[in-house]
Amino acid sequence: MVNGYNSLYKDYENLLIKNDKLSKENRDLRYMNTLQENQIQTLMRNEEKAKKEIEEQQNLLKEKEFEIARLRALLNIDGTNHGIPTSQTPINKKKVIPNTREKTDLPRGGQKGHEKHKLEKFSDSEITEYCEHGMEQCPCCSSDAIKETGKIKEKDELDYKIVVEKKRHKFIEYKCEKCGKTFHQEIPNNLKEENQYGPQVQALELTLMNQANVTMNKAQKITYGMTNGEIDLSEGYIAKLQKRAAQKLEEFMKEMKGEIIRQKLLHWDDTVIMINTKRSCLRFYGTEKLAMYTAHSQKNKDRLDKDGILNVLPEGTVVEHDHNQVNYNSEYKFTNAECNRHLISDLKKVIDNLNHNWAKNLIKLLTKMNNKRNRLIEKEKEEFDQEELNKFEDKFEKIMLEAHKENEEEGQKYYVDDEATLILRILDFKNEYLLWIYDFDVPFTNNLSERGLRGAKSKQKASGQFWSEESASWYATIRTYIETCNRNNINIYNSLVMLCLGKPYTLQQILNGEIEQ
Repeated sequence: MVNGYNSLYKDYENLLIKNDKLSKENRDLRYMNTLQENQIQTLMRNEEKAKKEIEEQQNLLKEKEFEIARLRALLNIDGTNHGIPTSQTPINKKKVIPNTREKTDLPRGGQKGHEKHKLEKFSDSEITEYCEHGMEQCPCCSSDAIKETGKIKEKDELDYKIVVEKKRHKFIEYKCEKCGKTFHQEIPNNLKEENQYGPQVQALELTLMNQANVTMNKAQKITYGMTNGEIDLSEGYIAKLQKRAAQKLEEFMKEMKGEIIRQKLLHWDDTVIMINTKRSCLRFYGTEKLAMYTAHSQKNKDRLDKDGILNVLPEGTVVEHDHNQVNYNSEYKFTNAECNRHLISDLKKVIDNLNHNWAKNLIKLLTKMNNKRNRLIEKEKEEFDQEELNKFEDKFEKIMLEAHKENEEEGQKYYVDDEATLILRILDFKNEYLLWIYDFDVPFTNNLSERGLRGAKSKQKASGQFWSEESASWYATIRTYIETCNRNNINIYNSLVMLCLGKPYTLQQILNGEIEQ
């Protein structure tokens, strides 16, 4: 019995020892498990942190790639893909002159068989001065034993010289023997002072200021040099001359405004000018024969309506412009036509930044249709046939579907948002961009306005700025007069002489060809 109890007791002790051992092992395993769990959690946190760091690095990389693409795009900006003048081409970059004409295989310059343009020999009745050139000795042996052969080689020369005239006008006084009243011929307004500059001098200054676009001090120096110092104008006189000339054209401007409003097709555009160091606006409205300019210190709809042109045009008028959003105001009744030259420029930006095929294909399609239209116009055709129009519309729709697809595939690449904006603009204003296809009277581009404002940009480069809105308006008024004369092949200088005499040409005289040159 005792032996049995002892045996059980030993088993019990062994079990306790084994239990303690297992308990210890269990505690060790639990500790190890806890330790491993902590390590796993630490690894997971580190992994999450690493993922976050990788994501941040990827985002940073995308930002860097975006910035690189943006800077590359800026480096690629020139006159072919952006509305900047070629004069602002960056240093060390080749100047690119935009040219939308088709390339040919012909060499540059005059073509073989092309007639040479040169001055023709004067007739004897035209000669105003003869200059004889003789020799006193032989150029070979220095002998003075020479005689004339009777033959003469003649070379003509066309030149000019400035002759300063100092006129004195005498107004003879008379007395009526019947009533006893004394009188003389009425003295014209241009001779009111004791001494004054004549219309030729005044016209020269106005030509330099408003056609050559030189500054007042340069106009003064040019006149001083041409007359060997005999005519020395002050800048104050030139400024007053500009004002008086503009005032004499008030009736002409009213006449011009009425004629502009009656046009069935009108081009308009504006450009930035500086007035007293502030960005301001010079506007152009015109046709092939008309040119009207207005100047304002601010570029907004209120100043636009102050011109009294767009806000009074009837429904039948077509206005060609460079996507001026103000034209789509509900208050205006005219029909809009968009410039395709500017559209092609925007498409070239897409090509430069993303090299997308849809932009290339659309440029080809528009250019090809314009060339076809020009050939039809030469043949006195007035429209495309319906089959040609259907083909064009199918191609246009396919290109715009391709545009959407290419834009979607690019993701977040630089310039994608700009491309998407352009695509939406083309679709939203499809009718305005393509009006020239359906109406041959509507031009493909608004280049007429671009050419009309080119002189103002030259003025900015040469003169810098206008000192007031009033002085800018004087320039705009005089430009209206001389540019309209120029578009109707009327000598600008002669037209300014008539203006200085107080007898400017009327618009109807200009348009009806009543002016003898």
